[in-house]
Amino acid sequence: MVVALIRNSVHPIRVQQRAPAGSTESQGHLHKEPDAREAQPTSGPSTATTRVKYKPGKWDIYFLGITIVIGGQYFCWNAGISAGLYSFLIAYFLVAFAYITFCCCTAEITGALPFAGGSYGLARCTLGFYPAFMIGCCEALEYIAYVSASVLSFVDLITLSDPVLEPYRPLLWLLFYVTALFIHIKGDQIFWRFNLGVGVLSLAIVVLYCLGSLPYVSFSDYAVDSNLEFVDGFSGFMKALPLVAWFFVGVEALNLSSDQVDQPKKIIPVAQVSCVVTLFVTGLAVFLVTVSLPPGLASLPSELVPFNHGFTRLFNISREAATVLSLPATYATAFGFMWCYGKLISAMAMSRLLPRVLSKTTRDYETPYAALLAGSAVSYALCIIAYFVPAVGSNLFQICILAAFLSYTGQCVGYISLKRNYRNIKSSEFRSPWGIAGAVYSMSVWLLCIVAIAAFQGNGGVEIVVFSVVVTLLTLFYFGYARQRQTFSAQENRVMLVAHVTKFNVKKVAAARQGRQHKGGSSGQPAGGGTETSQAESGKKGASNSRAAKQSGRSTCQ
Repeated sequence: MVVALIRNSVHPIRVQQRAPAGSTESQGHLHKEPDAREAQPTSGPSTATTRVKYKPGKWDIYFLGITIVIGGQYFCWNAGISAGLYSFLIAYFLVAFAYITFCCCTAEITGALPFAGGSYGLARCTLGFYPAFMIGCCEALEYIAYVSASVLSFVDLITLSDPVLEPYRPLLWLLFYVTALFIHIKGDQIFWRFNLGVGVLSLAIVVLYCLGSLPYVSFSDYAVDSNLEFVDGFSGFMKALPLVAWFFVGVEALNLSSDQVDQPKKIIPVAQVSCVVTLFVTGLAVFLVTVSLPPGLASLPSELVPFNHGFTRLFNISREAATVLSLPATYATAFGFMWCYGKLISAMAMSRLLPRVLSKTTRDYETPYAALLAGSAVSYALCIIAYFVPAVGSNLFQICILAAFLSYTGQCVGYISLKRNYRNIKSSEFRSPWGIAGAVYSMSVWLLCIVAIAAFQGNGGVEIVVFSVVVTLLTLFYFGYARQRQTFSAQENRVMLVAHVTKFNVKKVAAARQGRQHKGGSSGQPAGGGTETSQAESGKKGASNSRAAKQSGRSTCQ
């Protein structure tokens, strides 16, 4: 049945949602538009029209994760030390293990369903179409806002090194976007070679910092401070909790490269799990080394460039010169997140969840230039707003990470649903050692972090207000535009259709079983029983339904 459905996936697909009476979503439907691009039998570009010179391997994907994330270990996380050394250390382990278990879950999903469109594809099947749209938008908002936050930090480092450039901050932001977009849009080998270079360089500087600072480290002299062990108790802990995400945020995005590698089911899970474990080790090393360097904890929360404490002593240079060593990783992080929103926005546009024009790609390598340009325009606009309204810049990370935590929560729910209802997850090339328990733990931490942002930041919940406005606007956009236009893209048909059909079959079997139980109870037979004849008739009906599904190529999801 599944093979036949996949073969017929270019035919119209109608998705009828059995929502409660009166629900607006009950009238929603998906249609498959006849489109030459979507009619391709594979998820990648057609060999007839596309030149593919470079296929990234596991090391390319691994260092893509390093490129995206590693800059967050250079700056901003140190503000969490204001909650106390041990409060932040507990928060670190709590969030770190949540990311590890979460990445194991997403790696297992990718090992079975290597969809290169982000979390919305899975959520469409497990949670429904409107929640999936919101999860996809949350993920895109996370990436766009994080690029803005990283660009602001990058230019802050430049102006710290050379204060003469302070008046030209908007131009420096624009210069970053222009240079990064040039590399992204050129794509193919240029992008992957540059990514590998900045990833290796950024990781090497972290290793140099940690090892080179060891002669100056003294935990007992500089990290131990009776006044900075547990500051403000539980309230202080909750305020600092979201800041730990700086060490890891973005590592979950590696499955967006599923359509660019030859064996995504094998390469991406290994690269992603290896990357998050590496980040756990480097993050812990950075934390322990930084808190153990002079002048101590008291000044650390307000330090813009915490690595300067080590580099100034290691190389006997000024703070301005030492700041230059933190620039490559900061640039790399913003550069890496641009790749994330380019891939995600393009995929959502191919599914018609966003305007179709955003799915436009270059002819040679199918680089999603329209999505990159649109995402960068929004990201740069956020930088300009932060320039005139500094409060936006100070709260940008909280808004960004709130969107991330909501997206993570939805993905954990999707993983649990897959494990319980979909047999094809058992064929995954990677198995999470923690299974559903790991997803539950990870989801619990994300929910705790959401509470921390909503109630413990001491700024009147401005992040929640702003995010609520964004959610309201996105909801209006979905019901006013996307809901009537959304489709299954070619890649969704190839990868996710199996999950949609499986979900339909599970619900159909459950409904049939419930009907048999009701019939058996009304005729005096035990619930769930029935004669062999009735069961055989049920089997015949199931076979008939299967043949009908093969002929029509239609699926119904709830």
